[in-house]
Amino acid sequence: YDLRAIMISLLTLASLFAVASAAGKEYSKKNCPNFRCTAGLTPVQKSRSKWTSKGCGALSGVLVMNAKTGDEKYAPCCHQWHACYQTCGTAKQTCDAAFKNCSAGMCGADAGCKSQAEMSSMMMDLGECRAFDQGQYQACECVAEEKVEEKTFYAVRGFYKKHAPEGVEKAQDLAKKASSPSKAAALFRKLLAKYPSSIKIVESPENKQYEEILKKARETEEPEVEDDEDVLDNWDEM
Repeated sequence: YDLRAIMISLLTLASLFAVASAAGKEYSKKNCPNFRCTAGLTPVQKSRSKWTSKGCGALSGVLVMNAKTGDEKYAPCCHQWHACYQTCGTAKQTCDAAFKNCSAGMCGADAGCKSQAEMSSMMMDLGECRAFDQGQYQACECVAEEKVEEKTFYAVRGFYKKHAPEGVEKAQDLAKKASSPSKAAALFRKLLAKYPSSIKIVESPENKQYEEILKKARETEEPEVEDDEDVLDNWDEM
């Protein structure tokens, strides 16, 4: 990137730090409640759920500082994090902790990777409950208690049919074991980890916005002035 692009990145990062500092230490520790239905109904995963990931540059829902995401050593952890938020019945703390454990394992002793992963964790904290709530509303549907096992079966079978057809026969038994929202969420997290290709990688709107900023910055750069020193030096020969 050119100098102006780097400056934009630094200013964006500085603004994020300012927001976090202004909010105080409790900012990153805000508890986000699990998805709940009205009395008498239970949340279950929608039968035709689609899990997507916008990558490591979109862990907060705000403008990212670097549009060149996707090459991170811990990128699979980011994809699982996005998918976790889109898994009905899961807890935000569970997803966030899983990301930190995953990225630590992926990075190992790589200091640069660890530093980048820590920045991603900070971005995640800055997002508060917004991304989590949005993911849960998109993933969950509320059904009567007597319909929970049936609906869970349809969701599990739908997953297997699309991503691992050879395992469709397991759906019935797995649905019976997933007798609560938290157990069903744990089941789907395991399925997503076992079949990571079930998570579709999509373009982040935040990254697209950042690319547009960089493009405009380049377009407004002043043209270089051609050095005519050699021409001046030749005047003595006239």
